Amino acid sequence: MEFSIAMLQEEEQVTKQGLRASSVQDSTLRKLQCAVTCCLLGLCTLAVPTGYLMVGSFIIHRGDKAAVQSSSESVLNTSAYKASGSGMDLKPRAHLTGKGQDYSSDKSNTLQWEDQHGQAFTQNGMNYINRSLQIPKTGSYFVYSQVTFHLADLRCNESGQEKVGKKVDFVFQTITKVNSNYPASEDLLKGTKSLCEKENLGNRPIYLGALLLMKRGDRLMVKVSDIKLVDVTMEHKTFFGAFLV
Repeated sequence: MEFSIAMLQEEEQVTKQGLRASSVQDSTLRKLQCAVTCCLLGLCTLAVPTGYLMVGSFIIHRGDKAAVQSSSESVLNTSAYKASGSGMDLKPRAHLTGKGQDYSSDKSNTLQWEDQHGQAFTQNGMNYINRSLQIPKTGSYFVYSQVTFHLADLRCNESGQEKVGKKVDFVFQTITKVNSNYPASEDLLKGTKSLCEKENLGNRPIYLGALLLMKRGDRLMVKVSDIKLVDVTMEHKTFFGAFLV
């Protein structure tokens, strides 16, 4: 009987010990699960800003790369812009305007021009020398000239045959080319107007223009029938120019 009681007590202690061990294991497991859960939550919490920072860094890196590329392209474009003469065409060109004439010169039929002031200019090798434009480069040039003659005292009567005032039948202008390699000058373009043409009796504008092949060293000049009749009071009335096309 005592042995049975002892056995029961021992089994009860073993059972209690097993329950205690199971309880400890359950508690440890719960603590472990809680720790794992906290770790996972912490990792998730860190993953969001880390991902944000990584994406932001990638975007910034791409932006910096694009900025560097854009800057490089800008430098290249600026260099090309400077190389092309600040965006301007480097072809020779000139535009001259009428000015007061020297009637005492032995070249009284060749007009002299303004080449610096107002609308007048010479660029990219084109020079104005001794009443002429000097061609710096062989090529096709558009050459033009307009001369306005002031004829207030030169007019026709109603029949169109007799003139009142000075005895002048017509006026003309000629664009002439000369070259040091050739002894004689060459008339390139010529325009003539009669005093009896039905238009403004006070003025006779004559315009000439054509595409011409010019050689380096050629000089262009404008000759007129009477230099004293040329109207140079305004820039748009009498002008002369050429440009490489």
